[in-house]
Amino acid sequence: MENTHEPIIERQVFNKVQKMVMVQKYNRNEKKHKFLLDGLLVCYECKHKIGVRTRKNGKLDMVCNNYRRNSKLGLCTSHGFSYDTLEKDILQYIRKLFLAIDSKKIELNIKNNRTKQDYGKMLKRKQTEINLIKDNMDKMYMDKLNGKVSEEMYERLFNKLINEINQKEKEYNELKNKKEDTLQDDSKEIEKIVKEFLKLEKPTPEIMKVIINKIEIHQNKQVDVLFNFKKLQTVSKSSYKNL
Repeated sequence: MENTHEPIIERQVFNKVQKMVMVQKYNRNEKKHKFLLDGLLVCYECKHKIGVRTRKNGKLDMVCNNYRRNSKLGLCTSHGFSYDTLEKDILQYIRKLFLAIDSKKIELNIKNNRTKQDYGKMLKRKQTEINLIKDNMDKMYMDKLNGKVSEEMYERLFNKLINEINQKEKEYNELKNKKEDTLQDDSKEIEKIVKEFLKLEKPTPEIMKVIINKIEIHQNKQVDVLFNFKKLQTVSKSSYKNL
């Protein structure tokens, strides 16, 4: 059960440990061939994993596992194209992005991102607006009872205020969701990963799993790279981009 007592360790530490456990499990999964992006490739359309296979000519290509198992049922399409090309393009993209970050051409501390405190103030103002409308409704009801407002006028104003409350509550819930999804201050962690990656002559599957959450392959061969770091995801703008 989450959030039922004071945590023993910080959430960020817990998440890092879980990531390490996942990598260790991955390493224990013996395969004849291990590919750099193994376990990260996902079919965008059906959300199943995409596997890498070796052709008779020795070239590597990809195939949606759902399509491979159920090709006769037409549940998905192959999503197949050159794995070698994909790996090369993704490495080039990440290296170019990381070089820009390392040379400070990209500022990780995005100034236009609101903080949780900013959202807290906005939520408080929005709640005040909602309470004010409710107070006006109470006063208007008393005016109706005292004969100051006609029944027809009351119904018209009541429906108008109800619509305003619904709109304000919708805005309040949207702000609340944004507050919960506020970008974490993971700049130092990103800079550490960037330096480690750039030092490597040949990246490993393990570090790719630390950097990347998943790589979604579209039927039209569009590729979305989704990073593990929210701030890096925002800076990179790499989702929904043809590599």
